[in-house]
Amino acid sequence: MAVSGIVPIIDFAPFLTGSQAEKKEVAEELFKACTDVGFLMLRNIDSLIPPSQVSSAFAQTKQFFDLPMEVKEKLAWECPESNRGYVAEGRERVTQESSKEAIEKLRAQAPDYKETMEIGKDYKDGPYDSPFENRWPETDLPDFKPFMNQFFEDCHRLHVEIMRALALAMGLGEGFFDDKVNQKAHNLRLLNYPSIEKAKIEGGGNRAGSHSDYGTVTLLFQDSVGGLEVQDKQGNFVPARPVDDTVVVNVGDLLMRWSNDVLKSTIHRVVLPADGDPSEPMTARRNSIAFFSNPNLHEMIRCLPGTGEPKYPEVETEAYLVKRLGETYTK
Repeated sequence: MAVSGIVPIIDFAPFLTGSQAEKKEVAEELFKACTDVGFLMLRNIDSLIPPSQVSSAFAQTKQFFDLPMEVKEKLAWECPESNRGYVAEGRERVTQESSKEAIEKLRAQAPDYKETMEIGKDYKDGPYDSPFENRWPETDLPDFKPFMNQFFEDCHRLHVEIMRALALAMGLGEGFFDDKVNQKAHNLRLLNYPSIEKAKIEGGGNRAGSHSDYGTVTLLFQDSVGGLEVQDKQGNFVPARPVDDTVVVNVGDLLMRWSNDVLKSTIHRVVLPADGDPSEPMTARRNSIAFFSNPNLHEMIRCLPGTGEPKYPEVETEAYLVKRLGETYTK
């Protein structure tokens, strides 16, 4: 099996189109990666998200962040309950800290050098839908909304297949999670890491600080710049260099709780690219697209059958997510 750093690369096509035996083999590979590393890369997902669609998503992402600041600020993120809209550089500081005081100290000493655009499900089709609406640049980028809504839906479909693979490997039955993630309470995040002086990062900052993700699994589409690092079992950070036509998949904290620590939510960060030109004083601009998949908002997360004595009390998805988001954002 190929790897990028410590991250395995798995061919997902046999799970999507193969025999039951082939599906089981891929499911077990995926499960092993999620228990050993907590990160993997999937290739051959073209039947769900073709490379041309990913390329278009990056083009749309760049167009959005190239808009004038006064346009983006009109779409500003407002509250963790909504978790939608534009987040200017410095407003979020991802970390494992939970103390407001500690996070504000980190924000002052080593801010995250990034800006983001947060997008949720854009239509109402059930009793538990969020009352909040997305914030779109409809006048300036009329094609942005329909494209991102479709990309959101396609990422959800891939997320469902990943959850089916994990359920199959865990002996829960392939459809175990289907009605627990069908509300599509996810977050599509577009990220822009502007070109900045390398000295700012070399002096202790990060493009994104060390953190774990919050939900079930994250899908991360990287450009070619690099900078993602994954923490290994010894506590060292190892580069996960971009691999063409793959999507990075990592386990989130709620899925780790759900699995009673069987599946591993791994610390990661974004730093200077490992392969950059050391003589160049400025970083390259970096764009990435993350799809933070979540259980249904009112799903009670309690340890799955067959995972041993529960290590965690049950928690409601929405309450957990709002708490985590509220800790890492400034008003």
